[in-house]
Amino acid sequence: MKEVGKMKVARWMIVVSLVLLFSSPLFAAQYKMRISHQMPETHFLSGDVKDFKNLVEQKTGGKVAVEIYPAAQAFKPKETMNAVATGAIEAAVTTNFEWSGIIPAMDIFLVPFLVTKIPVIDKAISGEVGATLFKKMETKGVVPVMWMLQTRTNIYTSKEKPLIMPADFKGKKIRGTSKIMNLGSEALGAAAVPISGPEVHTALERGTIDIGLTGVDAALTRHYYEFHKYGTVSNNFTVIHVLFVNPTFWKSLPADVQSAIRESARTVQKKSLEDSEKFKDMSVAELKKKMNIHMQTEQEEQAWQAVMEKPVLDHFLKTTDKEGAELVDLMSRIKR
Repeated sequence: MKEVGKMKVARWMIVVSLVLLFSSPLFAAQYKMRISHQMPETHFLSGDVKDFKNLVEQKTGGKVAVEIYPAAQAFKPKETMNAVATGAIEAAVTTNFEWSGIIPAMDIFLVPFLVTKIPVIDKAISGEVGATLFKKMETKGVVPVMWMLQTRTNIYTSKEKPLIMPADFKGKKIRGTSKIMNLGSEALGAAAVPISGPEVHTALERGTIDIGLTGVDAALTRHYYEFHKYGTVSNNFTVIHVLFVNPTFWKSLPADVQSAIRESARTVQKKSLEDSEKFKDMSVAELKKKMNIHMQTEQEEQAWQAVMEKPVLDHFLKTTDKEGAELVDLMSRIKR
């Protein structure tokens, strides 16, 4: 009798397992969308990508199953554009820094103090500026779907004293990133030393650089405060990500599925603006517990802008020609 009972339990377990399997989104899905991105799972942008996954699966009725590969597990940031274009993966998220290597106009977000207020960023990415840049990305063999704001608030960290005015940067070595960002740092008086984000912690520890530069979110998660006592917070340029899709995969999707994905993208794009500000406020509050934080005043901002803006804007216009001038004009009209 006991053996019969055990067999009945085993059969019921098999039935339940099969029901769960056949009703799961992955089994019901007709399409699989794998997404690669570089942020750690603890970062708010990872949460936004997860929100996108949940919305897509919900709005498509389970027709699309989304798999996420965070922290550059699938591809490094510089590899993602080619990976998506060639179909090695269906989708990826990467920054304006990476895109500017093949589309110089993406540097519009890095012109000091040009695109740094939330209403301006919102209008830019959801309007003509965003549409223009999306069209340029399409010529590179991908289908851009969504913008995601990482930060508009950056921090300049130092060991000995706060960096308040441009004169405080003179003769110092600062973390270098892209060509256009380095021009801004050099205009302040510092010498840029190229160092990737994950390597900054070691550079600060060894004293390879005197000034750390990153978003306030990354300064907290990467523990800049362990080596630097001071931090100056400035809203002087914007780091933004793009989610883009392989065109062959995109064309294989029915129109209603494409619409559901774009609708999900609009929702998460808007949410990323809100999440960025919340995470920024939280990051600054936490950094204040660990460092001497100085919030840049309007007068100090004007002093920085006076030396940073022109060399960076001149470089941007030189490398982008007419299209860059048109984008700057669009941004100027948005800011009015």
